[in-house]
Amino acid sequence: MSEYIHSIVDGVKSFLTGMGLTFKHFKEKKNLVATLQYPNEKWPKPERSIGFDHKDYNVIRSRLHVDIDDCIGCLQCERVCPVDCIKIDTLKPPKDNDYDCGKTSFDTQKKMIVPRFTIDMSECMYCDLCVHPCPEECIYMVGGPNEPKHEIDYEFSKYERHGLIYEFATATDQDILDVGGESYLKERKEKQERKLQGEKMEGKVKSDIPESNDIADEPAKAKHKDPLLEIFNIVPDKVARGIAKKAVVYGKRNNFDFSAMADEVAKRIEQAGKTSSEMSTALENMRNYSVAEDINNSKVSESQSEKTENNVKKETSSGEDFSIKSLDFIEDKMIRGIAKKSFMAGKRSELDDNEKIDLIIKDLESSEKITQDIKDSLLNLKVSSSESPVETKEIEKKNVLFDIKALNVIEDKVVRSSSKKIYMGGKRAGKSSSEIIDDILKEFSDKIDDDLKTTLEGLK
Repeated sequence: MSEYIHSIVDGVKSFLTGMGLTFKHFKEKKNLVATLQYPNEKWPKPERSIGFDHKDYNVIRSRLHVDIDDCIGCLQCERVCPVDCIKIDTLKPPKDNDYDCGKTSFDTQKKMIVPRFTIDMSECMYCDLCVHPCPEECIYMVGGPNEPKHEIDYEFSKYERHGLIYEFATATDQDILDVGGESYLKERKEKQERKLQGEKMEGKVKSDIPESNDIADEPAKAKHKDPLLEIFNIVPDKVARGIAKKAVVYGKRNNFDFSAMADEVAKRIEQAGKTSSEMSTALENMRNYSVAEDINNSKVSESQSEKTENNVKKETSSGEDFSIKSLDFIEDKMIRGIAKKSFMAGKRSELDDNEKIDLIIKDLESSEKITQDIKDSLLNLKVSSSESPVETKEIEKKNVLFDIKALNVIEDKVVRSSSKKIYMGGKRAGKSSSEIIDDILKEFSDKIDDDLKTTLEGLK
């Protein structure tokens, strides 16, 4: 019982002692307050001995300072900064400008002014690397051996981050104008306006956004996609797809037909070990590719391109435009360069396509760089004067077969499959559309009704 009462007495004594101390601080709070109103109030740095004189202490890491009058704008400190916290802009007066940029403390003649020298101390890692390459010793860390230049600022915290961004440049707008920096001032003003708009969260107003009708009025340039290359998009393997498309480009440069292109693709795919069912389907589609479809796609892409009188080109007998890109089939860079140079010379002389080709062949023969294959390819690009464009189109029309996909109108799978085999056999034999349709009708006369017969005869 006595121990219990003794504990109560001790508790009361402790309570009264604490309250007495609290009352004392309340009564003399101006003298005894322990709270420092940081960062407006800071404790003074105590004097201490480090074992030797402070002027010999050269390993100090504190705030960076710049004597901007000694800066020559060499950008050494900006380049060496590992965290990119130093930003410097320089302006050099033109040769005809007699503006005096001044001299440094070492009597070095300055050749440019520094309108911006910003150091973000919130990003600085206090590595001291920027101090050493400075040729004029204008950037340094305050205190220590630099105490005579600038006293130590051992604590420089701020309420907001932008308070730790120090600007040391003193060049005025008039100084910038005197050295011919009008564009610099304009660009700086635009940056400030964009920054202000961003701070105010101001986006584009509705009146600045073009109406949908205005957008529709502008000619849209659709990107042309080569239908031959699109055939291989069904192949899931990217590597195989790339090999196939490169082979197609090679075949087009060497004027291969669709069957020869397909054989070239198959050869390269087999060498790479990338054969697949999708690739086989794509190769079959290429062999069955319609020339008429390719011509129509080419016309569509031409109608979407810009049409100007200066860019009108003559059609060649092969159906392609002869331009400087027509010479890309030449694999040797040196020969291709000579050929394109001759092409441009002929263009400046306003020669027609045949004369340009003759000039190219002549220049290549004089340089002894031409081969027989290149010569034959160039001659194939010539426009034949004996054939008119109308005659050429009629010849092409006779040789064009209908697309094998047109046989998909046949609902009977067996008849459709057999008809496609007849089509491929006729194509290899060089038969016309009319002959192939007659063979199909003759083979399945008892299985084809009148409506289907009329549809097939329309393909002749």
